Amino acid sequence: MTSTTLTSWALLIWQSLQEKGINPRPFFTQAGLDPAKLGDGNARYPVNRMHKLWTSLETLDDEYIGITVGQHWSPTTFHALGFAWLASNSLAQAMQRIGRYSRLVNNAFYTSFTAEGSHYRFEVSTTENKKFLHPFGADAGAAAILKMCRMLCGEDFSPVEIYAVRPPSAGMRQLEDLYRRPIHYNSPHASWIIDRFDAERSIASGNSELARINEQIADKALARLEKNDVAGQVKQYIMEALPSGEVDEHAVASELGLSVRSLQRKLSEEKLTFSKMVAEIRQSLALHYIDESHLSLNEIGYLLGFSEQASFTRAFKRWTGHSPSQYRKQRPEQALGAA
Repeated sequence: MTSTTLTSWALLIWQSLQEKGINPRPFFTQAGLDPAKLGDGNARYPVNRMHKLWTSLETLDDEYIGITVGQHWSPTTFHALGFAWLASNSLAQAMQRIGRYSRLVNNAFYTSFTAEGSHYRFEVSTTENKKFLHPFGADAGAAAILKMCRMLCGEDFSPVEIYAVRPPSAGMRQLEDLYRRPIHYNSPHASWIIDRFDAERSIASGNSELARINEQIADKALARLEKNDVAGQVKQYIMEALPSGEVDEHAVASELGLSVRSLQRKLSEEKLTFSKMVAEIRQSLALHYIDESHLSLNEIGYLLGFSEQASFTRAFKRWTGHSPSQYRKQRPEQALGAA
């Protein structure tokens, strides 16, 4: 499947060039991108042509153009995910939403958000050949997500540590200034280490009802996108099958008309495994359900496919460092769906 991104992401490039007094149309035309699609919130551009667009910006001799683009981020840039993000009750909840819906924004990327002792790790990986990943695009993504986090947590927020797969550059040095932290360069993966307190601290502006409404919109948009996407179909199967406790790789392969080996190969092409997908979806849904006050802990365990409550409790403690009941007690009333 051809990797694509929302045209609203490219719109940030258009706006940034206009603000610099530069006509953006020739750059888009040269990359084979129709500017008329910029006004359609559901339209998408192929990732390989976006790479051509980023590459064409090298002629501007502006090492910071990617950061400038990312700082233009607004909630509508990420479709319904942007509004669900802003309505989140904590940064951890917002990051889990990024994990669930990042493919709606750009299906060449996967994100994960996992607990590691006193911290969380936010990691970004790609299914694309790295030749299609332009440094300007990476800078833009980092600047945008940092802006999103500070809109939720305040301007003082910074990750504890930042890891980049790239070597140092002028643009990366400016990112260090934005982060107010040094960057670890030439790392195997692009990731942030985030303090657990910062991640789990309740956000007074959270609104569970508004978040749910936007998640429903995002779910529908993602379903349309993933109709012919094997990983997307597997994800949908896992989410539907979890309550039965029978999440079986053979069954999903049969459902898709594939052999198990073919399914494994297709997932491997996207740097995924079936078991990894089950684990990540379970964790993501657990942190989502725990903030739904109308769901009992027994119901959450059932929805996640745990046959015994003790198994759910152990898994949740492994993910967050707290039992489900302890985690809930730490959350004020508004963070449990009372908004």
